[in-house]
Amino acid sequence: MSRKLAPLFLLLITATVYLYMATSRAILDDGDALYATVALQMAERGDWVTPVVNGVRFLDKPPMMYWLMALSFKTIGHGEFAARLPSALAAVGTAWFLYLMAAGGVDRISGLIAGLASAMCVGTFLFTRMVFPDMLLVFFLTLAMYAFWRWYRNPDGPALPALLFYASLAGAVLTKGMVGILFPAAIVALFLAWSRDLSRIKQFHLGKGALLFVVLALPWHILAAIRTPGFLWYFFVNEQLLRFLGRRIPADYESISVPAFWILCLVWLFPWSAFLPSIRAVYIRSAETGARPLLRLSLCWAALILGFFTFSSRIEHYSLPLIAPAALLIGITLAPANSAPGQTRTDASRWVARGFAALALLGAAVGIAAIAALVIFGNVELPARSLGTRHTQAYQFYFAPLFELPPEMVAGLRVPVMGTCAALALGFPAAWWANRRGRRLQAVLLVSSVMAAFDVFAFQSLGICEDAISSRQFGRELSRLYRPGDSAIAFGDYEAANSLSFYAPMPLEIYEGTAAVLSWGLHYPDAPRRILSKAELQSRWNGPSRIFLLVPDIRIAELPLNRSYEVLRSAGRTLLCNQRIR
Repeated sequence: MSRKLAPLFLLLITATVYLYMATSRAILDDGDALYATVALQMAERGDWVTPVVNGVRFLDKPPMMYWLMALSFKTIGHGEFAARLPSALAAVGTAWFLYLMAAGGVDRISGLIAGLASAMCVGTFLFTRMVFPDMLLVFFLTLAMYAFWRWYRNPDGPALPALLFYASLAGAVLTKGMVGILFPAAIVALFLAWSRDLSRIKQFHLGKGALLFVVLALPWHILAAIRTPGFLWYFFVNEQLLRFLGRRIPADYESISVPAFWILCLVWLFPWSAFLPSIRAVYIRSAETGARPLLRLSLCWAALILGFFTFSSRIEHYSLPLIAPAALLIGITLAPANSAPGQTRTDASRWVARGFAALALLGAAVGIAAIAALVIFGNVELPARSLGTRHTQAYQFYFAPLFELPPEMVAGLRVPVMGTCAALALGFPAAWWANRRGRRLQAVLLVSSVMAAFDVFAFQSLGICEDAISSRQFGRELSRLYRPGDSAIAFGDYEAANSLSFYAPMPLEIYEGTAAVLSWGLHYPDAPRRILSKAELQSRWNGPSRIFLLVPDIRIAELPLNRSYEVLRSAGRTLLCNQRIR
């Protein structure tokens, strides 16, 4: 590939994958629906200061993600693509700025590999399927590091990249809170200390930068504090300090262990994590190649984030900010220098070769296992089981719903699983062979192709499972039937059915459950009542207005209702109404 085509190729591949993957798939229950609905209601209400969901104040997170999604809804309309567009563009933008950093510090091919490693890994794909602020945080952190790198490489200390750094800090703070300023500032300080260049901080336009940061980041915090009593304690103490300490109220998530978190860091970076052992050898000889400053910055970046979350509370996706610096390290490590046949093999190239060999062995093992599974279990029918075991409580882990899929859906996953196995079994050995022949870039592109196939099959798998992990089918039916005065109630926790609120134009009330994510907002005197008692349900059900109730099939018999009419049954749940639907 021509080096001049590298940036165009990177943009084409990442934009195609992530914009396509942002289409059509349902908004999932729990966090996905929570954030998307906040943004949707912000666009509808026109209040850009106080986020609200289900009629309740929701100030757990800063507003940047909501602002961008709300603008997306206003521009292209209400839908899944509009909700996921900011995260998709953030993934593409992150890959682009990593390219610019590596291209400036090493060469364009190194930049291409860094961008591909960032975009074509397990973690970036999975966590852009859900509407979370974390991908936006990754983008702003990457933009800040790019701006700092541009400033640092120029001995004149130009103002423009420095001011871009401070603006990026404001964007990160408005996306994820105080870590948005803590991470970049600590990374820069650590890097300058390691480089024995701390005196340069005086040239970093601190006064103008601080003023720009305050002008951009402070107004929303002031307005939110004025409009919402108790905001400062809840937002800064409960949501940030106490969350770091694992003492946040309510405790609606479970922190994973440090070993599990570190292992997940490797999983989310897969398959590029196979090349992490090569970094030490690359660093040793980096003085010869001129890549040492960028390697140091990347190592400081990764070490700071890994260390922070090692000591804080941890959720599965908290490791996402590690992918960008790791991808930069991978881009420098896999740069094709010294990879051609006939050249003396360095320690770095030997470690890289071992990484490709490890992937080839994994691919071969997956292929053999897939063939054995087809031979042994190919004609075995999964045991029938009622779909009525639908979970009614909020999950403590993000991927827990996948372990409760009904057999019918598990059977439907055979094709995408086998397709993924075939891609691994063919692509990874082919990449090893290409690298062995001295075609490093071809090997990298083969690994990226395997991950593109993984993305496609994972996207297909989500479509197979979405009736069990989303309430879209019920929300669309409610939207079709809705008339003023109708009410919607969900049996169980709010988080187990809250995607109803994204698809249906009505608030969601709860029976026999809780709404932990709304608990703080529900304490305000102007908050609507959202948790119903048995007596309230019976009174409403027997009243003149139409009431819709979404309930797991196995809980229908215990409902305290004298009559009900089925509207829609799907994936172990039934939508009931207190009146016949004509």
